[in-house]
Amino acid sequence: MLNMKSDGKVSDNLKTDPPPYGPGYGGSNLSGGSKPVMVASSSSQSSVPQRPDISLPSGSFNRICLQTRIADITGTYYINPQNLTTEIKGRRKKRKFKQIPDAVFRSRRGNISLDLATTGYVDSVSKASIHATTKSGDISLNLISGADIRPRFDLEVNTRSGNIVLFIPSTFSGAIQLHTNKGDLQFLPGISSTMQVVKSEHNECLVLVGKQQSVGSPPNQADFCRLRTRGGNIIVGERGKDIYVKASGIWGKLAALFKS
Repeated sequence: MLNMKSDGKVSDNLKTDPPPYGPGYGGSNLSGGSKPVMVASSSSQSSVPQRPDISLPSGSFNRICLQTRIADITGTYYINPQNLTTEIKGRRKKRKFKQIPDAVFRSRRGNISLDLATTGYVDSVSKASIHATTKSGDISLNLISGADIRPRFDLEVNTRSGNIVLFIPSTFSGAIQLHTNKGDLQFLPGISSTMQVVKSEHNECLVLVGKQQSVGSPPNQADFCRLRTRGGNIIVGERGKDIYVKASGIWGKLAALFKS
């Protein structure tokens, strides 16, 4: 189990630069435009935030809980999911139990930039439950490809005012749900060519990606990602096919000004 809290004062041996990123190109924007957003891609260059960050060496953990106030959270994590539940107390006599997330990454004002993979076997635990939350920061996630025997991803991502960038592997098989109150929803070309749109509105979208399960298959052996932001944009792409670069400098500021 990995459990860490930080107030922004992080020792030097925990500081690393976030992964680098390459040049980008356009994609499918379901909201009719795009705003400057945080960079994320399947290949890596660097967008170095001027603030401390928390980054730990890669390793397999069956329980992760990282919390900060202003420090960024970065790194590569291999998650070995467990069937852990906690009892919910209520007025009713009937006992209720809530699934405990296998990994929690939470910051108040920091950015979150992670590479995530699962270990273990899908026959033992079908999914790895992962929560990534920040109040005002951006969230950038790369899901690492795994074999069919590995547990699937069950991802919950939330930010109040920041942007969300998600890159999924080619082995992803399941649904992605997006919601923003004031921002844009954009799918990059690689994933746009293969996904199936189930629902599309100006602030909400549901798509299916990858090979879908046949009738009679266990419903829990599929990936699921839920991405939500109030005032930011959401960008989704496929690792190895898509690259996304944020607009910067004066042109990026002008674009944000005219878009707001």
